[in-house]
Amino acid sequence: MAANRPTPPLQVFISYSHQDDQLREKFLAHLSGIRREGLIDAWHDRRISPSGDWAGDIHKHLESAHITIFLVSADFLASDYCNDVEMTRAIERSDAGETRIVPVILKPCDWQTSRFARFQALPKDAKPIVDWPTLDHGFDNVLKGLRRLILELCSPAPVRMQVIQASVQRHPWRWAMGCLLALLLLAGCWLWSESRRYLRQGTALLNVGLYADAGPPIRQAKKLNPLSATADCGLAAVEMDAVRLSNQATFEQRLNQARIESPRCAYLALLQGEAKYLAGDRDGALAEFQSAVQREPQLAEAYFDIGRIFDLQGDADSALKQYEIAARLSPGTARYHNNLADSYFRHEDYDKALAEYGRGGQSPLAALESAKILRLQGKLEDAREHEMDAVRWLKDPAVQSVEAPAAWSFEVSPIEHARLGRIEDKECYASLELSVTRFLQGAENEAADAIRTTFTMCLSRSQDLKSILRRELRQLGSQTPKLGPRCDAITQRFLPEET
Repeated sequence: MAANRPTPPLQVFISYSHQDDQLREKFLAHLSGIRREGLIDAWHDRRISPSGDWAGDIHKHLESAHITIFLVSADFLASDYCNDVEMTRAIERSDAGETRIVPVILKPCDWQTSRFARFQALPKDAKPIVDWPTLDHGFDNVLKGLRRLILELCSPAPVRMQVIQASVQRHPWRWAMGCLLALLLLAGCWLWSESRRYLRQGTALLNVGLYADAGPPIRQAKKLNPLSATADCGLAAVEMDAVRLSNQATFEQRLNQARIESPRCAYLALLQGEAKYLAGDRDGALAEFQSAVQREPQLAEAYFDIGRIFDLQGDADSALKQYEIAARLSPGTARYHNNLADSYFRHEDYDKALAEYGRGGQSPLAALESAKILRLQGKLEDAREHEMDAVRWLKDPAVQSVEAPAAWSFEVSPIEHARLGRIEDKECYASLELSVTRFLQGAENEAADAIRTTFTMCLSRSQDLKSILRRELRQLGSQTPKLGPRCDAITQRFLPEET
């Protein structure tokens, strides 16, 4: 492509998963400016006419593309057509110098191990689009990168080669030494820059408690910069987390030694705080978490843990502030938003609670908690839709894999909580919530049959489920008087107190 500079408009081929259609539309909106300027002509498979030869059209535009853009997500990586046809041909053309490949990272996924990982990704630092403050911020950064690429392809800067050649002939050794020093300097800058890039990726994952995921980029940062103390700190935390999962006694011993060797490592302080928390030493855990955020102000996981301790201490206002910080530092972490939403819920700030629950993605628990608020607001049909979402999501294997390690905890009295850990128990709870809403809407016979069936299927957890529902209906009846009689009817028929 360097020998024959293309002239605008450059042909742009967009490869994507149809699961990401909405993000593709948003991306095209941001491309509209450079399209109107005549710099590009962007093509994607939605432009194929109903009677068109889709395979032929895709092949034609893929073969003519000056720039090939991959809109990367887990769905894109899972698409056989995107990988086997479009990606394979694009990489062949790139290796032949016929196209430039630009991966645009839409959502967090394991793209660093893919075949296109060697190409420079956008946005800046390959931060996923959904993790930017807004989608517009992320796509605007991508657009700036594409403008630079278009200028690079179409407008090479002129160079006075004859002046340089004459100077080299007069002072060959001086130029040789200068070039060598420049190369060394560039190599050093590149190593430092790459090390910082990998380190930022790794610490971003450590900041939200994803130790195993943080390991590869931090190890790469350490290879590029063996003197990095931050990389040493991160690797120590990754190692300690792996030991914690396999042997608790060894973990405590090695963690103490690691903290002696790296006394200012915030991530080791976080791990120490979590160990103290599990041992019942809440005051000691709180001190460790506060020490961690003093050393690493971006450590969202520590703010989140501080909030949990304040919650247990009954300091709801302080807990809310810590959850707000955690969610602001890591807007893509669902559990931060869920705990913040729970805190807003307890403060009866329902609009903010609903907004935070809505940021949790396909979170069944967030959907069910949203439904509780909507019932309190008298919006029963909206509540039912959220509960149906929760029931449907809990049958999705991808959601089940996320939900499996996490237990749902519900307050059933001022001093007692009920925990639902198994997927089956969570499905029972979601089905009961949906049936309760149907009963409140007036479909009593249909709801009654569903409630009886669910309790029969979930017999081993029926008492816990009844306790949870009794407390919810008591709150709903007291705050929404017009639903009080139906709440009482459900309680009397299906949730009687044990005598």
